[in-house]
Amino acid sequence: MNKEIKNIIQELDGVFSCNLIGTDRIEEIHIIADKNRDPKRIVRDVETVCLVHNDHKIDHKKISIAQVKNSFKDSINEVSENRIELISVYTENNRSCCKVEMKIDEQLIGESFESQIGESIEKLIGRSVISILNKYLDFDARLVIDDIFTIKGKEELVIAQISMYNLDNNLMQEKLVGAVYVNNNIALAIAKACLKAINRRIGYFI
Repeated sequence: MNKEIKNIIQELDGVFSCNLIGTDRIEEIHIIADKNRDPKRIVRDVETVCLVHNDHKIDHKKISIAQVKNSFKDSINEVSENRIELISVYTENNRSCCKVEMKIDEQLIGESFESQIGESIEKLIGRSVISILNKYLDFDARLVIDDIFTIKGKEELVIAQISMYNLDNNLMQEKLVGAVYVNNNIALAIAKACLKAINRRIGYFI
């Protein structure tokens, strides 16, 4: 559980990395973040994540934040952001169809996806984005959407959980998590959360 919480915290806006202290219960949280975001807002986001995922209200005094220049994160994300650009994502036909437009290596790609039986609109959007990445990116892994959900606090967050599988043995390599603010457009937020989840890993495979 603590590892999952750590992954979500690391995908919050402004957060580079974090370390959780404690085994059965989180005692301390130490975070490295950029200087562009108010640390009080980061603390509130972390409190919300802990409360929702661990049913534990952590004291804000136990959350420490060290802020560094944004160039550190820019260098991590530069390769993947140059390769992949999200143009648009929307649903139609009473939300049973999802259309996604992306630009990958300067190639404009647009595809439509029909919902599967029992599939939620959130999972449909996530699966649509990941299907395009699996089809058009050349890397030795397969991405699968595990879950899409929202965390409601003062500002609503959408969380994308993705599994990455090895193509040679079909074994899961890693769990990836991305989180972004909804900002009144849930479809776009879900797509961005999926891209953010794979953003730090995609550079290793291209």
